[in-house]
Amino acid sequence: MAKKTNDSQGPVSSSATKTPEEASPRRMVLRVRQGEAKKRLSSLMRAEEGEKRAVSVKRSKTKQKKKGAKVDPNMPKKPPTAFFYFLEDFRKEFQEQNPDVKTMQKVGKAGGEKWKTLSYEGKVKYYDIAMKKRAEFDEAMSEYIERKESGEGDETEDDEDYDI
Repeated sequence: MAKKTNDSQGPVSSSATKTPEEASPRRMVLRVRQGEAKKRLSSLMRAEEGEKRAVSVKRSKTKQKKKGAKVDPNMPKKPPTAFFYFLEDFRKEFQEQNPDVKTMQKVGKAGGEKWKTLSYEGKVKYYDIAMKKRAEFDEAMSEYIERKESGEGDETEDDEDYDI
């Protein structure tokens, strides 16, 4: 007895060759890449073993504090803005009127609100003070730059004691 072979397979339906995503457009299938599955599995295994997860180089650099350039102590400091000169006067008046308020946050908030409502004529006095202080700063800064370029400001007190 010979076996009968089925040489004629007949027409194959189109849904049989399609993947699950193609067969039903309403049905979504979530596929996880093989590499991602391995990563998840290995991280779970490490967590079970109690090992600490290795921190990447990028993360460790972002958590480090950035160190700024060293500031020269002889360099002149920038003057305050007009608002800060106004705040000095306002703080005195506000403390006299409200002796129970001690927090700087409340004083600052009240000062900011007053500054916003203050007319241009009221602000001019503080802008004048700020402009004078800014001119003095610019002059001092130009002198500082000249000294630095000429090399006068480079010596420290320790260097002067050990002249040969």
